[in-house]
Amino acid sequence: MARPVRLYVCSDLHASERAWRKLINATRANTYKADVVLIAGDLTGKALVPIVEEPAGVFTATLLGTRRVARSEQELADLERSIADVGYYSIRVSSAERDAMESDPSIVTRHFHEQIAQRLRDWLALATERLSGSSVPIYLMPGNDDEFEIDPILAENGYARNVNEQVVDLTPWHQLVSMGWSSPTPWSTPRELPEEEFLDRLSSLMAGVRDPTKSVIMTHVPPYDSGLDTAPLLSPSLQPTASAGDLLRGPVGSTGVRRAIETFRPVVGVHGHIHESGGERRIGNTLCVNAGSEANHGVLRGYLIDLGQDGVEKRMRVEG
Repeated sequence: MARPVRLYVCSDLHASERAWRKLINATRANTYKADVVLIAGDLTGKALVPIVEEPAGVFTATLLGTRRVARSEQELADLERSIADVGYYSIRVSSAERDAMESDPSIVTRHFHEQIAQRLRDWLALATERLSGSSVPIYLMPGNDDEFEIDPILAENGYARNVNEQVVDLTPWHQLVSMGWSSPTPWSTPRELPEEEFLDRLSSLMAGVRDPTKSVIMTHVPPYDSGLDTAPLLSPSLQPTASAGDLLRGPVGSTGVRRAIETFRPVVGVHGHIHESGGERRIGNTLCVNAGSEANHGVLRGYLIDLGQDGVEKRMRVEG
Protein backbone atom coordinates (compact mmCIF):
# COMPACT_ATOMS: atom_id res chain seq x y z
CA MET A 1 0.00 0.00 0.00
CA ALA A 2 1.30 3.47 -0.89
CA ARG A 3 2.41 5.63 2.01
CA PRO A 4 0.22 8.60 2.97
CA VAL A 5 0.97 12.10 1.68
CA ARG A 6 1.85 14.53 4.45
CA LEU A 7 0.40 18.04 4.23
CA TYR A 8 1.82 20.97 6.17
CA VAL A 9 -0.86 23.67 6.41
CA CYS A 10 -0.70 27.19 7.81
CA SER A 11 -2.31 30.58 7.26
CA ASP A 12 -2.21 34.29 8.08
CA LEU A 13 1.51 34.97 7.87
CA HIS A 14 0.69 38.67 7.38
CA ALA A 15 4.14 39.69 6.10
CA SER A 16 6.01 38.38 9.16
CA GLU A 17 9.55 37.98 7.89
CA ARG A 18 10.48 35.69 10.76
CA ALA A 19 7.51 33.39 10.21
CA TRP A 20 8.17 33.14 6.45
CA ARG A 21 11.84 32.29 6.97
CA LYS A 22 10.87 29.65 9.51
CA LEU A 23 8.50 28.13 6.97
CA ILE A 24 11.08 28.11 4.16
CA ASN A 25 13.86 26.78 6.41
CA ALA A 26 11.64 24.03 7.84
CA THR A 27 10.62 23.00 4.33
CA ARG A 28 14.22 23.03 3.09
CA ALA A 29 15.45 21.01 6.07
CA ASN A 30 12.46 18.67 5.78
CA THR A 31 11.83 19.26 9.47
CA TYR A 32 8.26 18.02 9.33
CA LYS A 33 8.79 15.50 6.51
CA ALA A 34 6.01 17.24 4.58
CA ASP A 35 5.23 16.39 0.96
CA VAL A 36 3.11 19.49 0.26
CA VAL A 37 2.82 22.94 1.90
CA LEU A 38 -0.56 24.71 1.89
CA ILE A 39 -0.91 28.39 2.89
CA ALA A 40 -4.54 29.42 3.37
CA GLY A 41 -4.31 33.16 2.73
CA ASP A 42 -3.47 36.57 4.20
CA LEU A 43 0.11 36.92 3.04
CA THR A 44 0.53 40.66 3.43
CA GLY A 45 0.88 43.06 6.35
CA LYS A 46 -1.27 45.86 7.68
CA ALA A 47 1.00 48.75 8.70
CA LEU A 48 3.79 50.98 7.45
CA VAL A 49 6.29 52.29 10.01
CA PRO A 50 8.34 55.37 9.05
CA ILE A 51 11.90 55.41 10.37
CA VAL A 52 12.75 59.09 10.66
CA GLU A 53 16.31 60.37 10.27
CA GLU A 54 16.94 62.92 12.99
CA PRO A 55 19.97 65.22 13.39
CA ALA A 56 23.39 63.64 13.94
CA GLY A 57 22.44 60.50 12.04
CA VAL A 58 20.01 59.18 14.67
CA PHE A 59 16.93 57.28 13.45
CA THR A 60 13.67 56.96 15.39
CA ALA A 61 10.50 54.95 14.94
CA THR A 62 7.46 53.95 16.95
CA LEU A 63 6.84 50.20 16.96
CA LEU A 64 3.87 48.72 18.81
CA GLY A 65 3.57 51.85 20.92
CA THR A 66 7.26 51.98 21.88
CA ARG A 67 9.68 54.62 20.63
CA ARG A 68 12.81 53.00 19.21
CA VAL A 69 16.12 54.75 18.58
CA ALA A 70 18.94 53.57 16.29
CA ARG A 71 22.32 55.24 16.59
CA SER A 72 24.38 53.03 14.26
CA GLU A 73 23.95 51.11 11.02
CA GLN A 74 23.73 47.87 13.00
CA GLU A 75 21.04 49.26 15.29
CA LEU A 76 19.19 50.58 12.25
CA ALA A 77 19.33 47.15 10.59
CA ASP A 78 18.12 45.56 13.82
CA LEU A 79 15.21 48.02 13.99
CA GLU A 80 14.19 47.28 10.40
CA ARG A 81 14.36 43.57 11.14
CA SER A 82 12.19 43.97 14.23
CA ILE A 83 9.57 45.80 12.17
CA ALA A 84 9.63 43.14 9.46
CA ASP A 85 9.44 40.29 11.95
CA VAL A 86 6.11 41.50 13.35
CA GLY A 87 4.72 41.78 9.83
CA TYR A 88 4.97 45.53 9.33
CA TYR A 89 6.79 47.44 6.60
CA SER A 90 9.36 50.16 7.19
CA ILE A 91 10.62 53.07 5.15
CA ARG A 92 13.47 55.48 5.92
CA VAL A 93 12.38 59.11 5.62
CA SER A 94 13.52 62.59 6.56
CA SER A 95 11.56 64.74 9.00
CA ALA A 96 10.16 66.68 6.07
CA GLU A 97 9.07 63.49 4.32
CA ARG A 98 7.44 62.28 7.53
CA ASP A 99 5.53 65.54 7.77
CA ALA A 100 4.40 65.19 4.15
CA MET A 101 3.16 61.67 4.84
CA GLU A 102 1.16 62.90 7.84
CA SER A 103 -0.54 65.59 5.75
CA ASP A 104 -1.13 63.51 2.59
CA PRO A 105 -2.48 59.96 3.07
CA SER A 106 -1.91 59.20 -0.62
CA ILE A 107 1.85 59.29 -0.02
CA VAL A 108 1.45 56.71 2.75
CA THR A 109 -0.69 54.53 0.48
CA ARG A 110 1.89 54.67 -2.33
CA HIS A 111 4.77 53.71 -0.03
CA PHE A 112 2.66 51.02 1.62
CA HIS A 113 1.81 49.34 -1.68
CA GLU A 114 5.42 49.55 -2.84
CA GLN A 115 6.56 47.82 0.35
CA ILE A 116 3.88 45.12 0.04
CA ALA A 117 5.08 44.32 -3.48
CA GLN A 118 8.75 44.31 -2.50
CA ARG A 119 8.28 42.07 0.54
CA LEU A 120 6.25 39.56 -1.45
CA ARG A 121 8.77 39.49 -4.31
CA ASP A 122 11.56 38.96 -1.77
CA TRP A 123 9.62 36.11 -0.15
CA LEU A 124 8.97 34.35 -3.42
CA ALA A 125 12.58 34.82 -4.52
CA LEU A 126 13.75 33.25 -1.25
CA ALA A 127 11.41 30.28 -1.76
CA THR A 128 12.70 29.78 -5.29
CA GLU A 129 16.34 30.12 -4.24
CA ARG A 130 16.16 27.70 -1.34
CA LEU A 131 13.55 25.23 -2.55
CA SER A 132 14.04 24.93 -6.31
CA GLY A 133 14.68 21.31 -7.07
CA SER A 134 12.77 20.31 -3.96
CA SER A 135 9.99 17.78 -4.30
CA VAL A 136 7.83 19.82 -1.89
CA PRO A 137 5.47 22.21 -3.72
CA ILE A 138 3.99 25.28 -2.06
CA TYR A 139 0.33 25.94 -2.87
CA LEU A 140 -0.90 29.29 -1.57
CA MET A 141 -3.65 31.82 -2.14
CA PRO A 142 -4.51 35.38 -1.11
CA GLY A 143 -6.86 35.99 1.79
CA ASN A 144 -9.45 38.68 2.37
CA ASP A 145 -6.83 41.20 3.57
CA ASP A 146 -4.65 40.84 0.47
CA GLU A 147 -4.97 43.51 -2.23
CA PHE A 148 -5.53 42.39 -5.82
CA GLU A 149 -2.27 44.02 -6.87
CA ILE A 150 -0.37 41.02 -5.46
CA ASP A 151 -1.93 38.60 -7.97
CA PRO A 152 0.45 39.48 -10.85
CA ILE A 153 3.39 39.16 -8.44
CA LEU A 154 2.24 35.69 -7.41
CA ALA A 155 1.90 34.79 -11.10
CA GLU A 156 5.54 35.77 -11.73
CA ASN A 157 6.88 33.08 -9.43
CA GLY A 158 7.71 29.64 -10.71
CA TYR A 159 7.88 27.83 -7.39
CA ALA A 160 5.10 28.91 -5.03
CA ARG A 161 1.83 28.50 -6.94
CA ASN A 162 -1.26 30.62 -6.46
CA VAL A 163 -4.14 28.12 -6.50
CA ASN A 164 -6.95 30.55 -5.70
CA GLU A 165 -10.19 29.44 -7.40
CA GLN A 166 -8.46 26.40 -8.90
CA VAL A 167 -8.71 22.62 -8.68
CA VAL A 168 -5.32 20.87 -8.60
CA ASP A 169 -4.22 17.30 -8.00
CA LEU A 170 -2.90 17.05 -4.46
CA THR A 171 -2.20 13.35 -3.87
CA PRO A 172 -2.65 10.29 -6.10
CA TRP A 173 -6.20 10.13 -4.71
CA HIS A 174 -7.20 13.67 -3.71
CA GLN A 175 -7.73 17.04 -5.34
CA LEU A 176 -7.33 20.48 -3.76
CA VAL A 177 -10.08 23.09 -4.20
CA SER A 178 -9.17 26.61 -3.05
CA MET A 179 -11.13 29.81 -2.39
CA GLY A 180 -9.28 32.78 -0.90
CA TRP A 181 -12.28 35.07 -0.54
CA SER A 182 -14.14 35.56 2.71
CA SER A 183 -17.68 36.30 3.72
CA PRO A 184 -18.34 39.98 4.60
CA THR A 185 -16.38 41.44 7.52
CA PRO A 186 -16.91 44.67 9.50
CA TRP A 187 -13.79 46.14 7.86
CA SER A 188 -14.78 45.85 4.17
CA THR A 189 -11.52 44.16 3.21
CA PRO A 190 -10.48 43.72 -0.45
CA ARG A 191 -11.66 40.15 -1.06
CA GLU A 192 -15.15 39.68 0.34
CA LEU A 193 -18.22 38.07 -1.20
CA PRO A 194 -21.84 37.71 -0.08
CA GLU A 195 -22.42 34.22 1.30
CA GLU A 196 -24.55 33.05 -1.63
CA GLU A 197 -22.04 34.21 -4.23
CA PHE A 198 -19.22 32.61 -2.25
CA LEU A 199 -21.12 29.32 -2.19
CA ASP A 200 -21.94 29.57 -5.90
CA ARG A 201 -18.29 30.05 -6.84
CA LEU A 202 -17.13 27.24 -4.59
CA SER A 203 -19.86 24.94 -5.92
CA SER A 204 -18.80 25.71 -9.49
CA LEU A 205 -15.26 24.67 -8.63
CA MET A 206 -16.51 21.48 -6.99
CA ALA A 207 -18.31 20.58 -10.22
CA GLY A 208 -14.87 19.92 -11.75
CA VAL A 209 -13.78 17.53 -8.99
CA ARG A 210 -13.61 13.81 -9.70
CA ASP A 211 -14.89 12.76 -6.27
CA PRO A 212 -15.93 15.47 -3.77
CA THR A 213 -15.44 13.08 -0.84
CA LYS A 214 -11.79 12.76 -1.86
CA SER A 215 -11.22 16.50 -2.05
CA VAL A 216 -9.46 18.93 0.27
CA ILE A 217 -11.28 22.28 0.41
CA MET A 218 -8.99 25.18 1.36
CA THR A 219 -10.91 28.35 2.20
CA HIS A 220 -9.44 31.31 4.02
CA VAL A 221 -12.53 31.79 6.16
CA PRO A 222 -13.59 28.86 8.41
CA PRO A 223 -17.07 27.33 8.48
CA TYR A 224 -19.67 29.08 10.61
CA ASP A 225 -20.17 27.86 14.18
CA SER A 226 -17.49 25.22 13.80
CA GLY A 227 -15.42 26.14 16.85
CA LEU A 228 -12.72 27.35 14.43
CA ASP A 229 -14.36 30.75 13.99
CA THR A 230 -14.81 32.03 17.54
CA ALA A 231 -13.82 35.68 17.93
CA PRO A 232 -14.78 38.74 19.97
CA LEU A 233 -18.22 40.09 19.04
CA LEU A 234 -18.07 43.74 18.00
CA SER A 235 -20.35 46.68 18.66
CA PRO A 236 -21.58 48.90 15.78
CA SER A 237 -18.51 51.07 16.45
CA LEU A 238 -16.30 47.97 15.92
CA GLN A 239 -15.31 47.74 19.58
CA PRO A 240 -15.27 44.43 21.51
CA THR A 241 -18.40 43.96 23.63
CA ALA A 242 -18.52 42.73 27.21
CA SER A 243 -21.09 41.43 29.68
CA ALA A 244 -20.53 41.24 33.44
CA GLY A 245 -16.89 42.05 32.76
CA ASP A 246 -16.39 39.17 30.32
CA LEU A 247 -15.52 39.68 26.66
CA LEU A 248 -18.32 38.34 24.50
CA ARG A 249 -17.27 35.85 21.84
CA GLY A 250 -19.17 34.03 19.15
CA PRO A 251 -19.04 32.48 15.68
CA VAL A 252 -17.94 34.76 12.84
CA GLY A 253 -17.22 32.24 10.08
CA SER A 254 -18.90 31.61 6.75
CA THR A 255 -22.27 29.95 6.34
CA GLY A 256 -21.34 29.37 2.69
CA VAL A 257 -18.27 27.34 3.70
CA ARG A 258 -20.33 25.42 6.23
CA ARG A 259 -22.96 24.53 3.63
CA ALA A 260 -20.30 23.52 1.10
CA ILE A 261 -18.67 21.15 3.59
CA GLU A 262 -22.02 19.65 4.58
CA THR A 263 -22.99 19.25 0.91
CA PHE A 264 -19.75 17.96 -0.63
CA ARG A 265 -18.32 16.15 2.42
CA PRO A 266 -14.62 16.66 1.59
CA VAL A 267 -12.08 14.63 3.51
CA VAL A 268 -10.36 17.77 4.90
CA GLY A 269 -11.19 21.46 5.25
CA VAL A 270 -8.17 23.80 5.59
CA HIS A 271 -8.93 27.25 7.00
CA GLY A 272 -7.45 30.33 8.70
CA HIS A 273 -8.67 33.93 9.15
CA ILE A 274 -9.52 33.72 12.87
CA HIS A 275 -6.07 33.77 14.45
CA GLU A 276 -7.19 33.04 17.99
CA SER A 277 -9.39 30.06 17.10
CA GLY A 278 -6.89 27.39 16.13
CA GLY A 279 -7.68 23.72 16.45
CA GLU A 280 -9.62 20.97 14.73
CA ARG A 281 -13.27 20.00 14.50
CA ARG A 282 -15.40 17.49 12.65
CA ILE A 283 -18.33 18.45 10.45
CA GLY A 284 -19.81 15.09 9.59
CA ASN A 285 -16.86 13.04 8.35
CA THR A 286 -14.84 16.10 7.34
CA LEU A 287 -11.80 17.03 9.43
CA CYS A 288 -11.63 20.84 9.53
CA VAL A 289 -8.47 22.53 10.81
CA ASN A 290 -7.40 26.07 11.59
CA ALA A 291 -3.74 26.21 12.60
CA GLY A 292 -4.24 29.61 14.21
CA SER A 293 -1.66 32.35 13.86
CA GLU A 294 0.79 34.26 16.01
CA ALA A 295 2.96 35.34 13.11
CA ASN A 296 3.13 38.88 14.53
CA HIS A 297 5.09 37.32 17.42
CA GLY A 298 7.33 35.40 15.02
CA VAL A 299 5.57 32.13 15.87
CA LEU A 300 4.76 29.77 13.00
CA ARG A 301 1.75 27.58 13.72
CA GLY A 302 0.80 24.72 11.44
CA TYR A 303 -0.96 21.40 11.08
CA LEU A 304 0.52 18.17 9.78
CA ILE A 305 -2.04 15.94 8.12
CA ASP A 306 -1.18 12.49 6.79
CA LEU A 307 -3.62 11.80 3.99
CA GLY A 308 -3.92 8.23 2.76
CA GLN A 309 -6.09 6.69 0.09
CA ASP A 310 -8.87 6.05 2.59
CA GLY A 311 -8.68 9.38 4.38
CA VAL A 312 -6.83 11.07 7.23
CA GLU A 313 -4.46 8.68 8.96
CA LYS A 314 -2.83 11.12 11.37
CA ARG A 315 -2.86 14.80 12.22
CA MET A 316 -0.88 16.97 14.62
CA ARG A 317 -0.68 20.66 15.40
CA VAL A 318 2.90 21.96 15.41
CA GLU A 319 4.64 25.20 16.32
CA GLY A 320 7.95 26.64 15.30
